[in-house]
Amino acid sequence: MLSKFITILAAASATLAITPPGFEPGTDSTLVVTYGNASAEGGNVLERLDTQSVPKVGTQSRLEGSSFAVLMVDLDIPTDSPPATNTLLHWLQIGYVQDTVPVSVNTDSGTANRSAFLFKQPSESPGTAAEYIAPNPPARIPLSHRYTQILIDTSDATPENLGVLQDAAETRLGFDVLDVLTKAGLADKVLAANYFNVTNPGPVESSTNSTSNSTTTDSTEESPSATTPPSAASMQTASGMLLSVALAGVMFLTL
Repeated sequence: MLSKFITILAAASATLAITPPGFEPGTDSTLVVTYGNASAEGGNVLERLDTQSVPKVGTQSRLEGSSFAVLMVDLDIPTDSPPATNTLLHWLQIGYVQDTVPVSVNTDSGTANRSAFLFKQPSESPGTAAEYIAPNPPARIPLSHRYTQILIDTSDATPENLGVLQDAAETRLGFDVLDVLTKAGLADKVLAANYFNVTNPGPVESSTNSTSNSTTTDSTEESPSATTPPSAASMQTASGMLLSVALAGVMFLTL
């Protein structure tokens, strides 16, 4: 009995770990998300460098449906009032279709090799609503960011429904997944999900050094290069000319 209870508890925990705690809309189906040999596994930690390219996404069973959308959102964008955070849309792909033949998906996170029916972008589809921005957490609190991926069935979506998604994708910062999908009439069309973490090793920088880019591209702000102000250069030139005139005058008086 005890072993059976533990098995049920483990299964329930795995279901709850598909998306971060409290995230909506929820689902009990896992979206396969792979970056080469690295895969999202319900909140596992991936190296930043492993997540720089668009991931392959799929499901282990082939789905019914003719059109799908995938989005990825960062739930931990720093603000000037920590521990409060904001969100940032990292990717929104519409018009995906699913392959009819599964392919092998390799992982290096302890999960056995598996197969998945991957999604792809046909040439005639609408395309990317929001280009992929690779994870790059700034050195601000929180240092660890949760990147959540959602698969949506858009088979019955109207052009107006898709237009809501495309319009919402124009404002990445503060992207509210549930609110956007509700307005698009797609909140009940979430089929699968997953998430992973990427962590900045720190140390934490001053908020004034990284506010700008942490709310747009999820990266730290580069330090401006040191240059000589034009006004200072002009003063240096003028001083040199005056010195030359003064020396010339002295030489003339001594003749």
